[in-house]
Amino acid sequence: MLAKTTTIILIAANLLFAWRRTLSYLRYFQQEEYNTPRFIAWLKSTRAFDTRASCVLLLALIGHLIFPGSGASLLIALASAITLLVIAYILEGDPRTTGKIRLNMTERATKTAWVAYGMLAVIGILPLLGVCCSCSQGSAPLTLTAICGIVMAQVAPAALMLAAKILSPAEKRLQRYYYNDAQRILRETNPFVIGITGSYGKTGAKAALGDLLTQTLGSTFWPKKSINTVMGITRTIRETMRPHHKYAVIEMGAYNIGSIKRLCDFTPPKAALVTAVGIMHLERFGSPENVYKAKSEIAQALPEDGILVCNGDSPNARRMAEEHKRKTTLLYGFDLSKGHLDCFATDITYDENGTSFVVHYKGERFPGRTPLLGKPALSNALGAFAMACALGAEPAFAVACMGNLPPVDNRLVLDKGASVSYLRDAYNSNPTGFEAALEVLKNLPATRRILITPGMIELGDLQCEENKRLALMAGAVCDLVYVVGTTNRDAILAGLAEANFPRTKIIIAETRDEAFHILGEQSAAGDLVLIENDLGDLHEGKVRF
Repeated sequence: MLAKTTTIILIAANLLFAWRRTLSYLRYFQQEEYNTPRFIAWLKSTRAFDTRASCVLLLALIGHLIFPGSGASLLIALASAITLLVIAYILEGDPRTTGKIRLNMTERATKTAWVAYGMLAVIGILPLLGVCCSCSQGSAPLTLTAICGIVMAQVAPAALMLAAKILSPAEKRLQRYYYNDAQRILRETNPFVIGITGSYGKTGAKAALGDLLTQTLGSTFWPKKSINTVMGITRTIRETMRPHHKYAVIEMGAYNIGSIKRLCDFTPPKAALVTAVGIMHLERFGSPENVYKAKSEIAQALPEDGILVCNGDSPNARRMAEEHKRKTTLLYGFDLSKGHLDCFATDITYDENGTSFVVHYKGERFPGRTPLLGKPALSNALGAFAMACALGAEPAFAVACMGNLPPVDNRLVLDKGASVSYLRDAYNSNPTGFEAALEVLKNLPATRRILITPGMIELGDLQCEENKRLALMAGAVCDLVYVVGTTNRDAILAGLAEANFPRTKIIIAETRDEAFHILGEQSAAGDLVLIENDLGDLHEGKVRF
């Protein structure tokens, strides 16, 4: 009877553990957008396979084989059950409430979790057959329970991927319904659609253009934050687009060649703003030419009488304007040495309250000011200004409205504290943005200038080189540097060494939280801290299961 009870307790622990572990893996699967190949690649690269539960259950199995049917065997089994629950509910925590990017239990996530868990539960309850059968007095059920627990822990990722495959047809039907409904709303509202794409700066340019158009020309719809996929835009259209919207600004992200074409088919643009075509996400596309081809899909989708506004400081964005001219084609930027610019800014200065500048447009000068910091943010605002003017906004009024543009969260935002101030540039760092952030850090008043960074990712073969180059620049600006995680540690340390940056002024931290903990102990009045990039759970540190 005691053996039966112990077996049932261990079965229950296995099932409870399997549910929590399913959610833990689902958090990462969700961050990979339920993409099975990318999830498998992440599992392999991080070796994020179960060791904790498997080791505990393996010890229980060995103990049961050594002491079959004895009190010691039962005690080991009970201890294993308790340990499993401690691992799941205390050591690893709830992925719905912990981690940088928490598990969002959407309808899709909930279905995937329950289907995957159902498969694991079938394995988990197999030992009950042994408990209930006539031979239940033997040691087989407890042995089988330990084996099934190990199997459940190891196959949890596979169960999630299989669940996604099973649910895929229904998910596609549901997505098609939402897609068609969003297209209906778009047809009925019939706004003037402006598409925005670029290797970086899309979200900032979208927010700037949406605000400027609303202030200068009329009510404007734009998805907030970094929503730039078909289904993300579909959901936002269904939830927030209204009949009074005169304009719609759509951010278009490229995950491969064809991504932007699909978005243009969904929300056909009459105008397009290209913020830059660079090396961001080079790892995903394989070559700079593939990046250019992917981004060019937005220009190809424009009608001949459309409007194309491109960043003339970006060679490939300039190339796009030359190869895909439309009725109105404008170039904006800062660097006139690269060629003609229809709209450019000079006399740029920074202070704690923002940026002052002069906009040159159609032979006129328009002095202006914005709370935005850094050339990338000003470039986005300049592109938005050029587009608004091309659509009919009065230039002087549009420049005045740039003074009301709010910073986009975590894109070089200054938080002035009583003693320590922070420059938050934690979203999706790129070489241009990193360089601009260091320029702002250098020009703002501070007792000490401190950098916290894990470096930049998704730069393909250039990742090491670019991180080393920016670290070299940081060495000339910063008084302290916190290097977070291992992803780019060697490259950053090499760049700092080349800058002859004192090793005593470098702090190594495994995670962002550890870096902030150390900073809290070492910070002093007058410090200005630049938080440059913040890698998500998929990239920061090693995952342990």
